[in-house]
Amino acid sequence: IFTASENSKTSIDPEPFVLIPSRGEVLKYSYSFPSNSRSIVSIYDLSGRFITTLFDKYHESPGTRESEWNGRNHLGQILNPGTYLMQIETIKGGTIETDFSPVVIGVQK
Repeated sequence: IFTASENSKTSIDPEPFVLIPSRGEVLKYSYSFPSNSRSIVSIYDLSGRFITTLFDKYHESPGTRESEWNGRNHLGQILNPGTYLMQIETIKGGTIETDFSPVVIGVQK
């Protein structure tokens, strides 16, 4: 559970882990960050190739944000079925913290 404080850790929590974009499903996720930090939420494939950036913002105060992802890349195309990594990167001063969470893109039968 996230508590907004100066000692906050960078974390990301997607739910559910399986997303079927062709059904119009979206992945609801939340992320937390410390004060005076830049947060970047991105999607990568398992080989580490960049897919898209979902969020990139500077935060003066610590907190938790919620958002959604529709399973599409930076061009608006639905991703191929497979496992992807959702990453949050928080930069504060000279320190970088990261957290990853797997996301599975499925198909409708």
